[in-house]
Amino acid sequence: MFALAPQLPALGRTRGRILLLAGAVALALLMLGAGAQRAEALCSSHPPEYGTWANASPSTAGIARIQLEDCASVTTCSGGTCSTTFDAGWSMRVWGKCSPTNCDWGWSAGAFPVSGMVYGYYDQGFAKRRVYAKMSAYRPGQLWVHWDTDFVDPSRADYSKDEWFVRV
Repeated sequence: MFALAPQLPALGRTRGRILLLAGAVALALLMLGAGAQRAEALCSSHPPEYGTWANASPSTAGIARIQLEDCASVTTCSGGTCSTTFDAGWSMRVWGKCSPTNCDWGWSAGAFPVSGMVYGYYDQGFAKRRVYAKMSAYRPGQLWVHWDTDFVDPSRADYSKDEWFVRV
């Protein structure tokens, strides 16, 4: 019985450390959850460029439709634990005018450069295209899209085009 008495204070210290560690873990998880909620709250409102847009000219031979998204959720998993964060960048999806259906260029990870334009890049093999989008300064409520086409074949002339889009 006397042999157990010296171990009792050590056992109390161990319990205290375990409780302190558990409290620290709980606080960290609470703060991470609050951070995710703050990020999600920031994503509840979007800039005016956000959304799906159709070319204002239905007879276009260029881009027929464009979709711009910001603050997309990104889920990553490691060792059976998953977490969701909200990406502050932009994504752009473009459909070129084709027949009988429009050609989906796919998603491009976009950026919101200092110039205030959403940017997308598409390498289509035969051509490289850079697409820039922002709200029109001259046509209220419309999206202005400027795009450049750089053909791989030097015998084909490169070109640029400006088009305006209305919200779908």
